[in-house]
Formats: sequence, structure tokens, C-alpha cells
Amino acid sequence: MLVLTEQARRVPEAERPLVAARLNLQLSRMARTGGDRLVADTFLRLLESGRLTGLVDAKGRTCRAAAVEALLSLGFPYALEVQPEDLAHLRANTLQRKTHRLKPGACMAVLVGGIGAQVVHEALFRQGDASLLTSQVGLSLLAMAALWLAPPRTPVYRVGLLMLTLVSLAGAVSTVLGVADMGLWVGLAGLVAAFLAALREG
Repeated sequence: MLVLTEQARRVPEAERPLVAARLNLQLSRMARTGGDRLVADTFLRLLESGRLTGLVDAKGRTCRAAAVEALLSLGFPYALEVQPEDLAHLRANTLQRKTHRLKPGACMAVLVGGIGAQVVHEALFRQGDASLLTSQVGLSLLAMAALWLAPPRTPVYRVGLLMLTLVSLAGAVSTVLGVADMGLWVGLAGLVAAFLAALREG
């Protein structure tokens, strides 16, 4: 365990998630072998020393959270020794990983649904010039392509998120205020999609 934690600190940042995954696997294996005072003390020392801070595998699971889970799995009396701040970290990391598992397809489905609703609306209540609406749809799809292709927390993803938010907000507000003939349904769907994309990144 000590070798892996030291290795995780020394390797380049790009390789750190791989070492963190190995460390998380080792923590789980130690917990499965059965709990005793020595194993529990090992987990506690790792948590108290702060050596696990900042170590995260590619799936977003922190080594600190893995150590807390391992200690809890040992049962009574060792589980009672988990510190409240470590429990809070475990809950936050679990929630973050669940949110991170949101697929980009959900955002795309919401936007496409909004575009479909807008098409029906335009067919039933035909407006005048549709050039602004066409531009809004095109820019929204372009932003969604960036959110679909780029991983969260990358510059491309954040540009796509900002672009989708601004275009959708402009479309919804302009339509409600009667300033321009843009798509209300596309705007609202785009704002929901942007919210889902922000959750996915967060």
C-alpha cells in the first residue's frame, strides 16, 4: 500500500489515475480478506496521513473514498472509527460519480425533443422569417456536438456548455419578450440540456 501511494505521488499526472485504480483495487482486496486490527489500522493511517488526498481513478472514484468504504466493510468495531469528514467525503464522491454517469445522450434527447416540439409549433402556428430560428437550432446542435464528443472538464466541453446556455437563453427570452422570432421550445429544451451537461461535469 505504501509503495502504491508513493508511486501515485511521483508518477506524471497523466498516469496518476491508473495508479489510483490499482490502489483502489488493493484497498478492496484487503477489505475482502477479512478485518483485523492490523488491516483497520492500515486504512486509518492512510486516511489520517492525507496521502490519499487528490488521488482519483479514471472513473472518478477517489482513493480516500475507497479507503473509507474498505474500513466500513470491516464492520464492528472498526467501522465506528471512521471520521465524520471521511464519511462526508464518501457521500460526496458517490453522488459525484452517479452524476458523472449521466450520458450525453440524455442532453441530446432533450434538445432533439425541443426541436421536434418547435417543428410542430411552427407547423401549427406559422411565423414569418425563420432565419433566426434556423440559426438558433444550428448553433444549439453545434454546441451539443461539442458536449457529445468532448469529455467533461475540458475546454471544448465548457465552450460547448457556455454556447448552448447563451443561445438557448437568448432564444427563450427573445421569444417571450417578443423581441425576435426565435424558438421558445428549442430555447427551453436547450436550457434543460445545458443544466444536465453541467451536472455531468460537476
